[in-house]
Amino acid sequence: MPRHCPLYYNEDSTNFFFHYDSTGGRGGAALDSYLDLLAQTGITSLLCNTNAQRSNYNSNVWTPTWAGFDPAGADDQPYLAPLAPPSRAGWRRLASNMLALHEEGIDYPARVVEGSRARQMSPWITLRMNDVHDQENVEHPIHGRFWYEHPEFWRQGADGYFARAFDFGHAEVRAYYMALVDETLERYDIDGLELDFLREPFLFSVGAEDQGRELLTDWMGQVRSRVDAAARHRGHPILLGIRTPSRADVSLAFGLDPLAWARAGWLDLLVVGPRWSTIEFDMPLDEWRQQLDGCDVTLAGCLEILRGRHWTAPKRPVTAAEARGAAAQVLAGGADAVYLFNYFQSADATTIPDAWTGDAYAETIHSLASLERITGLARCHCITFTDMAGPEGTPAHALQLPAQGTSLLFLLPTGPRPVDGSAELRLEIAVEGPDATPVVHINDSAPLVLASDTAAEQIRRLVYRIPVGNLADSTRNHIRVQSEAAFRVEGIDIYIEPVAGT
Repeated sequence: MPRHCPLYYNEDSTNFFFHYDSTGGRGGAALDSYLDLLAQTGITSLLCNTNAQRSNYNSNVWTPTWAGFDPAGADDQPYLAPLAPPSRAGWRRLASNMLALHEEGIDYPARVVEGSRARQMSPWITLRMNDVHDQENVEHPIHGRFWYEHPEFWRQGADGYFARAFDFGHAEVRAYYMALVDETLERYDIDGLELDFLREPFLFSVGAEDQGRELLTDWMGQVRSRVDAAARHRGHPILLGIRTPSRADVSLAFGLDPLAWARAGWLDLLVVGPRWSTIEFDMPLDEWRQQLDGCDVTLAGCLEILRGRHWTAPKRPVTAAEARGAAAQVLAGGADAVYLFNYFQSADATTIPDAWTGDAYAETIHSLASLERITGLARCHCITFTDMAGPEGTPAHALQLPAQGTSLLFLLPTGPRPVDGSAELRLEIAVEGPDATPVVHINDSAPLVLASDTAAEQIRRLVYRIPVGNLADSTRNHIRVQSEAAFRVEGIDIYIEPVAGT
């Protein structure tokens, strides 16, 4: 029998409100319809995000998103005036829909929790622990009152995008987030609570991460106690999870200590992944698994929706084949589950791959639920990069791409080797390089046969045929690319098409 693994889905706090009309008493029906769609995908656990810097429900301890908004007011009302005119329509729609659902008498997280359980999806709530969207504009309506009124609690010694994140070294900041934890546990009958430290992991002032780690560990122990108390009150288990950077040393550098928390018995779910800028195909899940030995923790690999070859390359949404390739590497690499972040349905087939539009959406998500299902379908494995190295001043992780030379070696796992089918290696090199065609070997094979050679947008794309028997089986492929003159490699993919029924 195929082993169907848990499939976790993180639902952004604003996605429903940006894309579904809740006005005119339509909110409850629209939300139920959206939950119907998600239930069709095979999701086993739905993680409802209830906050960014404000809450998407009528919180007693945080500022609701619609606070200060007048749905009948003009576009230059104080709530919207800090926004550039092109952004005002979107924020008006967001705030209008949240407020309308509230005025309809519907508590958004409660409806999602109840609806998820009725549709056989385990209901979780996920809290973003330090969201920093739009903090360069201090008047933006995304900011909560506490952040706006207490700049003394912002990080020190930093500049750039994360400079105004909260500093958890302040007891007041930890209490502010604990109040949200307490309200969540008191108000909602959930199966699990997740603390999302990838939004954002910049939790302490520059250089204060080591002492901050002790404060945060103490705080996490308090959260665990509160979760256990809520479970006793509810009469059923409530699990606790976190989302953290894909590498243990990076988590530690930020002041997070997920391995210590797991070994203390505080964590039931550990989600590791990139932050945002690319899906990460080769996360060290086997190392996480080894370090979690003896811990009763579900290890999940997080798939981001964007794909970039390297830091400076263009980013775009992943295709269905790429999502399956990354999911295969997650499950073959030692994780127990696949976790999806920002995998929204889209109606815009002009800019979004077909996998995330129309009827294909549910089918694509459903295909990620087990290794057996994934490996029976087309999948693509890509060299990408680690987008989190640590707080400011931390040396970046070594990148495989871009790479320049005459003889280059790349490592890329491709999960279980197919019994039969076809495979190809897709090599992208800069067009300003030599006209010669590079010779490619995989795992000490004979030179691969070139199938096509095209060029567009300053990139030369070469496709080589790979006998499937030459692929590594759940280990890293060694790919050697050679040419007499130096060339620059921009991208490497391996695309696998199994024979139907194998």
